[in-house]
Parts: sequence; C-alpha cells; structure tokens
Amino acid sequence: MIKAERHDRIMAELARRGAVGVQELAALLNASSATIRRDIAELDATNALLRTHGGAAVPDRRREMPYDAKVMAFLPEKRRIGAYAASLLEPGQTVGCGGGTTIMQMIKSIKRMSLHIVTNAVNVALELRDADNIDVTLTGGRMRKRTAEVVGPICERTMRDINLDVAVIGADGIHVDRGYTTYDTGEAYANRALISRAREVWILADHSKAERVHPAVIDELGVAKLLITDIAAPAAFVEAMTAAGVQVVTV
Repeated sequence: MIKAERHDRIMAELARRGAVGVQELAALLNASSATIRRDIAELDATNALLRTHGGAAVPDRRREMPYDAKVMAFLPEKRRIGAYAASLLEPGQTVGCGGGTTIMQMIKSIKRMSLHIVTNAVNVALELRDADNIDVTLTGGRMRKRTAEVVGPICERTMRDINLDVAVIGADGIHVDRGYTTYDTGEAYANRALISRAREVWILADHSKAERVHPAVIDELGVAKLLITDIAAPAAFVEAMTAAGVQVVTV
C-alpha cells in the first residue's frame, strides 16, 4: 500500500473512532510499526491529527476535520446514501446543493441524468464538467478553501434568484432540538439560501452526524421533508426525527 493510501486509511479510522493505536493501524494496514509512526508524524506536521503516546487522535472534535479525512470517513455509507438520493431525482429537475462529502457521492451517481444543478461548490461543478445532459450554475462568492465552497453575499444573492425543485443539503450535526448545524457560518447561510428557494428539502448525512451540534445553524428541523442516512443511525434518533415530521430513510 502506498503512502497516500495509508494516510487516507489512518484518517478514516480516526474519523470513525477518535483515537487509534500504532499497533492497531499496523495490523489493519499490513505495515510495520515504524512505517505507521512515520505516517503519523507526517500527518501531525500538517495538523491533520494529533500524535499521542502510542498512536494518534483527532485534534479536537469541536474542530472541522480536513476535507480529505471527511471523504474517507464512513465512505461505504456515504456511497449508499448518495446513490439512493440520486435514484429519487427526476429528469428535468432543478436541484440545489453544496459540496459536502455525502453530496459528492450523489453527484457521482447523476452524471447520465438530465438535470439543472445549482451549486456553490467548485468540486461539484468540476465533477460534472463532462456530463453532457447536466446544466450547471456555479455561484460566485468568496471561496472557503477547506471545502472548495464559495460563500458570502454574492453566493446567496445568486441562489435567491433561482427556483429549485429540490435542495439537497449536507449537515455536520443533526439534533432534534437544535436543528441542522455545521462548522462555518458562511456555509450555513448558503445552505439556508438554497432551502428558501426549494419546493422540497432533503438532508443527506451518515449516522455519525446524529445528535451532534455545531456552532453555525443551517435551519430548524422541520424545513426538511426527507433525511437519508444509513442503517447505523440510532433508533431513538430516527424515532425522534420521525415524530418531528421528517421522513427518515436508512440505507
């Protein structure tokens, strides 16, 4: 396994567990302990993780993880969620979305469809550049480098000028009392602008987002018609969401 793949797997394990030991990683990745220690040291130097005695940990669960680490975390679940969301879209619809890692899995599944995509995510636009039947509107604004999404007044103004059939929104936290939240206020406002122009709102989020709360509020729980998550979502969370009027599908 090459270094880049090992780094991805290490970050994925951290995203799942919060902390992991050198010996565990060595066994998981079929690599020597010395190799894993070097990998951890390199990732620590970039602030992707925190090197600990005997292993590594997420620096601070209150801080947003690097995008590449988010991509690898719960990737099979995100792929199922994204594919299911894509299957619900209908040809000719105008769909608004950001560029979260679960949304990106939906984008990979729609390339043969005929749709109009409205997005503030540079990565979404690039992913669809060769999709012949998809028209992409990319908003302007200030780019947030961590996620390659553009935010700010220009972005929000563009979104408010377009009517959407569906807004597909990712969230870093979903809480019955606190609603849908994320780390960055600019991203929260952009998502809220999409929500305000949509006939329907779908939330895509793996089970790790359940019952979490982050600083920036996207919107209250009731704005969404549908939450698509995975089968590991806690039963009590699913019941509470359903009781609040949100249809929950687990895949």
